[in-house]
Amino acid sequence: MALTFFNTLTRRKEVFKPLLPAAVSFYACGPTVYDEPHLGNLRTFVTSDLVRRTLERSGFSVRQVINITDVDDKTIAGARAAGETLLNFTARYETAFLDDLAALNIRRPAALPRATEFIGQMIVLIEKLLARGAAYATEDGIYFKIASFPGYGQFQTPDTEGDFALWKFYKPDDGEAVWDASFGRGRPGWHIECSAMIAAALGEQIDLHLGGTDLIFPHHENENAQSETLTGKPLARYWLHSAFVNIADQKMAKSLGNVVRLADLMTQEISPLAYRYFLLTVHYRTWLNFTWEALAAAAKAYARLQNFARDWAGASGTGKIIAKYQHAFNRALEDDLNLPQALATVWAMTKDNKEKRRDKLATLLDFDRVLGLDLAAAAKPTDIPEAVRQLAAEREIARQKQDWPRADALRQEIQKVGYKIKDTETGPLLETI
Repeated sequence: MALTFFNTLTRRKEVFKPLLPAAVSFYACGPTVYDEPHLGNLRTFVTSDLVRRTLERSGFSVRQVINITDVDDKTIAGARAAGETLLNFTARYETAFLDDLAALNIRRPAALPRATEFIGQMIVLIEKLLARGAAYATEDGIYFKIASFPGYGQFQTPDTEGDFALWKFYKPDDGEAVWDASFGRGRPGWHIECSAMIAAALGEQIDLHLGGTDLIFPHHENENAQSETLTGKPLARYWLHSAFVNIADQKMAKSLGNVVRLADLMTQEISPLAYRYFLLTVHYRTWLNFTWEALAAAAKAYARLQNFARDWAGASGTGKIIAKYQHAFNRALEDDLNLPQALATVWAMTKDNKEKRRDKLATLLDFDRVLGLDLAAAAKPTDIPEAVRQLAAEREIARQKQDWPRADALRQEIQKVGYKIKDTETGPLLETI
């Protein structure tokens, strides 16, 4: 079976065939850095990371680019309200975004271009669109003429046709966000930013373009229209979109004030990787309903996988990947990144008592190359003193005899020397406090 993705542009699953035989150009629309990201925002970037890991597992080399939108209405208004320069204001939230990527074990892309670093390239694109008659000037800016592009509406039929801004002429509220251009001082519109950064970082046409479903129209429609007008080629060959995270049956959104952030999880002692596991349980194109109860269940399941990795790491010998489970896992990935089915394969493997523990560990760590749950860390041996291990063994004997006072006393003794003990399905687990 070949790797397939659901292409939003054609509205069907298609076999993935990149422009070059073994190399993939991949762009994901990044954050607008005017506030800290919430769990709904972060779902898109986990999806992007899963796509990248799947491509790499399939033998492709991947050049992944995620942009930073650091100039638009929201960033300008935020900087003005905070009394900061645009650079200082957006830098803080860019750092928060990158910290969240690291916490979720999302691999850093090859490039993280900031919009403000590519203003010159945007101006050149707009000049070319003006020269071709695909753009025109008004009192407040430069606009793309939708009627000049016959293919407009490929992603979604618009309710009304309205030309969109490529460049906004300077207004006092823009403060320092102003650049000189042949067609007038001002700043770029949102859509032209991505077209310019894609062209600079990846070329005229790319293999994959990813974003949230809220970007399908008008952002990706407009990106493609202006880029294809200039090059005569669709901007991307495959368009992938990750669905929303809902909370109480509403889209999680800053404008609605119903957001949950990674920091909120940490105050509840829930690992960010438990949220990553939670996302794996629902297909990326399906809306996910966030509840604390559902997240707690995901955290428990993730902890079980960690415990299996720790337990199996104690088996002697070098393990081999179990072919039948690897095959089933790969087939799930190849079917438009069907991670829920891939997870079902993982759990089926954990329950298979006919397989050796060392082979299960090798297989689980192979799966984790895509899952990204950092299970290798759980499988690493910990340097726990033999005396502490002995106390844990004595406590386990006491528990089996239901001598609860003795078991509790031994637990306290273990804690006094800097360790805590957890009772798991695979036996007691020692950790440093």
